[in-house]
Amino acid sequence: MKQSEKWKRGLPYVGNKGQKAEKIIDILPAGHRLIDVFGGGGSISLTAASSGKWNEVVYNDRRRTVVDLLKALIEDKPHFDLMKYVYMDRETFCNWRDNMSDSIERTLVLTVWSFGNNLHDYLWGKKIEKEKLQLTRAIFWGDTGTRLDGLYSYAKNETTISGKYIVYHKWRRNRLEQLERLQKHKQLQQLESSTLDYRSLEIGPEDVVYCDPPYIGTSKKYGGFDDEAFQRWLTKCPAKQIYISEYTQLPHTEVAFILGKKQSFQTKGKRPDELLLKYVKE
Repeated sequence: MKQSEKWKRGLPYVGNKGQKAEKIIDILPAGHRLIDVFGGGGSISLTAASSGKWNEVVYNDRRRTVVDLLKALIEDKPHFDLMKYVYMDRETFCNWRDNMSDSIERTLVLTVWSFGNNLHDYLWGKKIEKEKLQLTRAIFWGDTGTRLDGLYSYAKNETTISGKYIVYHKWRRNRLEQLERLQKHKQLQQLESSTLDYRSLEIGPEDVVYCDPPYIGTSKKYGGFDDEAFQRWLTKCPAKQIYISEYTQLPHTEVAFILGKKQSFQTKGKRPDELLLKYVKE
């Protein structure tokens, strides 16, 4: 993906389809309206809205602050000075997690500074936390009292987060840099948002529906998602075109495309191929 198009990846959110979004959008049939049922970080909705394949794209996620954060970054209302969030130690992160009420800002902090974007665990282990925080302070403020402060002289003339991290390539820069790119785009005309439970969405026969639910076997990890209830909903959903991302082929589906394995710096061991399934009405 070109640097200029990486804003389409949306929020660095757990399960985000940023790596696969372009391929998924290529495969989904065009139509009047696309409903992104489990929108998460928004990569499918943003890629869809910029593609021109649909007159309307509905980005839905049940967590309101996630939806509101994505909208705020796109519309720049309210404006977030993302430089304020480039440095955060474990204690401050845990305070946001445990003592602050749910808000857009809290969601921003927990998304950017959590391991695997899981909104709960601090990004770094205790053994490397000091080293990583020193590096950040050196790049942005040059006040660590270590040799790393030499990085500051190289980065001080850069005015953006992405520019500063280009000085010292680290994969973590993609998180806040990703949000910074979103701020440079005005609201997409085709994109609408909602925060409904998927079973409450109003869906018509001609809508194209895309679902990226918690995958089979991960329900406990994602708040007890009811796989059987989702299967029942699929049988009743009036849309003729329903597509689902999964690792496992579900009943009454055919494999529309094998998306391959998701790349991750954080996951060890082998991962199965991700599948794009098409639901087949009986």
